[in-house]
Order: sequence, then structure tokens, then C-alpha cells
Amino acid sequence: MLTILVEIMMSVFIANFKASEHPYINIIARGFIIMVVGFCIGVFSCVLEGNEIPYIWGLKMSFIVGFIVSFLIYFIEIFFNYIDGKK
Repeated sequence: MLTILVEIMMSVFIANFKASEHPYINIIARGFIIMVVGFCIGVFSCVLEGNEIPYIWGLKMSFIVGFIVSFLIYFIEIFFNYIDGKK
């Protein structure tokens, strides 16, 4: 689902964008999407609880976690493509 969202988002910038042809752009865009979603969830949970919102710390953590999760998804895709190739 993230790949479809990345293709829609990147097709605005690059004509005929296919995620399979540009894996590194796909990783970066997925990481950015995960980062924005994680940051928004963190900010809204702080607002609902009435806590002070740590913007800089939240941006740093969402950036790190977003790209770690994105790389994990990429490595899982590589692993399953390798398994499918052996069949």
C-alpha cells in the first residue's frame, strides 16, 4: 500500500514513475511518509493528553524510526523476492 502511495506521489514529480525501477527513491519516499504519519500521531497524542509538544525531539525520532521501518520493509521485500526466485 505504501508503494502505491509512493507511486502516486512521485508521479507528480517524475513522469512514468515506477517504484520497481527506482528502489532508492521508493525507500526515501516511504520513509518520509512514515515519518510524517508518526510525527502527526505523536503530536496529536500529546495534544489530547494535554502535554507539552516536543517538536524537535519528535521530528528527530520520527525521522529515524521512519527510515528504519522503511529499510526493514525494503529488506523484507528483497528476502521474499529471493524466496520467490528460488521456486
